[in-house]
Amino acid sequence: MRKKVLISLCIIALMCISCNEFNTATPHASSTISNSKENGFYLSTANKLQTGDLDIIDSVWIEKVWHYKVIKGEKRKVALSSNNQIVLKLKKTSKEFKNSEYFLEWKIGEKHFGNLGSGNGVYMIRYPQNTKRDTLHFLLHQANDKSTIDIGTFVNVSKLVIK
Repeated sequence: MRKKVLISLCIIALMCISCNEFNTATPHASSTISNSKENGFYLSTANKLQTGDLDIIDSVWIEKVWHYKVIKGEKRKVALSSNNQIVLKLKKTSKEFKNSEYFLEWKIGEKHFGNLGSGNGVYMIRYPQNTKRDTLHFLLHQANDKSTIDIGTFVNVSKLVIK
């Protein structure tokens, strides 16, 4: 009887160790440009053309949209073929803008593509692969009074002409 219980516990332990629980449905974004390059998702960088009224943007890059997938029992990052994404990394939180208040009091938007969502410590927005836009204008929207603050204009080095 003890032997059966011990074997059962070993099987359960092995199952727990081998089962990785993570989100395979939601698209993700790389947390840095170097992570994006390492994983083969990086497409181009957008360089600062003009700083707006609130200088909170650290870096902007374009990468393939990706998600996690289980392949042969391993968790892997896999690119999705339908869209690319603009990824925005903020500087350390300033007094004017607090990450913790995003979605409640603030929304970051790009003039042409709409509001950015957050994930992996960055903000991202998807767009169709065949879209051609060379300049990106980012705005901070205050939800409570509908006002906007210009937070920067960036020019894409490859003009968003991406395969």
